[in-house]
Amino acid sequence: MVEQSKSDMGSDDKIDSLIANALNQLSLDERETVYHEMHGVDEVIKETPKFVQSSLDRLEMELERIKLTHRRAIAYRMAEEMSPDFVSNQTLRMKFLRCEKFDIQKTSERFLRYFDCKLQFFGREKLCKDITLQDLDKDDIKALKAGYMQILPIRDRAGRAVWIALPQQQTFKIPNNKYRAMFYLCETMVEDVETQRKGITFVIYNVGEFVKEKYDSSGTEHTITIQNGLPLKACSVHYCFNDSGFRSVINLALRFFPENLRSRVKVHFGTHLECSYSLMTFGCPVHSLPVSMDGDLKRKAHLEFIKMRYQQEMRVGLPRIVVPTHDDVLFGRGKPYRQHVANIKLHAMMEVELKRQHTSALTGKRLSIIEKIIEAIRSGGGRFLQQDSLGCWVEVDEKAVQEKVGRAFRTHLRNAASGTKTITLA
Repeated sequence: MVEQSKSDMGSDDKIDSLIANALNQLSLDERETVYHEMHGVDEVIKETPKFVQSSLDRLEMELERIKLTHRRAIAYRMAEEMSPDFVSNQTLRMKFLRCEKFDIQKTSERFLRYFDCKLQFFGREKLCKDITLQDLDKDDIKALKAGYMQILPIRDRAGRAVWIALPQQQTFKIPNNKYRAMFYLCETMVEDVETQRKGITFVIYNVGEFVKEKYDSSGTEHTITIQNGLPLKACSVHYCFNDSGFRSVINLALRFFPENLRSRVKVHFGTHLECSYSLMTFGCPVHSLPVSMDGDLKRKAHLEFIKMRYQQEMRVGLPRIVVPTHDDVLFGRGKPYRQHVANIKLHAMMEVELKRQHTSALTGKRLSIIEKIIEAIRSGGGRFLQQDSLGCWVEVDEKAVQEKVGRAFRTHLRNAASGTKTITLA
């Protein structure tokens, strides 16, 4: 167990005070909402066509009202003149509406900040396009590939995307390389509608030696600028560290955080193992953290992700799946596939069907049972996915789905007698 000095305890008091003050600014209902979102038990807003259209119409009216007087509307007006279609794109605007839970005023404010932020880091020529890897220069790419910022390949227990930063591992030529890489990675993360709806868990992981030179106030300020400008629905922010020097960084960051974000901060002090256990209580998939017990950075999954993004961005017009959801069935072999939530659910559904009827009574009914199971997965919002030869997640065609699910069901039948339980969806 990592011991703390009295001065360290005093720093903890300051951090706790900042978080407590932020919570005290909220109403009882708002505090309950924050608590539910942090633990992943909040309700997702139901998006009926009528509600969505009404929200989009109201957002348009609000933007028209404030665009001439708002101090951050210069970049927005510039973008509107350059490409009205991009600015009015409903897919883009829905990201911001979901981020702010369809609060029109907050959405319009964030939408203006988005263009302001993009202008700051990428300039006028990139203002009216989605940022891709092609928009990053070689030093931006190098900063991205360094791996100190990553999107985990697995969602947390509540189905939220997980973004992790390891500040002590950061390396870049100039600060803007880091910020452009961060902007790209964050914008990529919210391409998934599931992430837009359920939000993101942020983990800032600094278990190891604290290097003060890697931190500065402008860095914190720019990071918050990106967080406030992009449609990032932050459900929780977890600081993990074991060096008391890092408390000064947290104190500084909390002072830049808006009240609503500050109230979602959790601090975990201890060793790698202690912080991992603490994160587990919030549903974080700690087995996927890109850091070893010895503090070494893992980049394999991150570099594979970047390779996948290169391929996805070349396929214009095709869906881009960043991180599969808990409702998606994944075809493949190995432990990660066996432990995936929807795969477990699929096999459980097969077991239920087997228990309902004797094996001898299944003759002639297998196809209808398989179709019933497939329909149940899809009606729950799930897809049937596999990685292609280039590592991209793609939907499997109907014939292949029937064959693979059918093969798994037949394996369940054969294993019913032998007692074998390990079944893959290959």
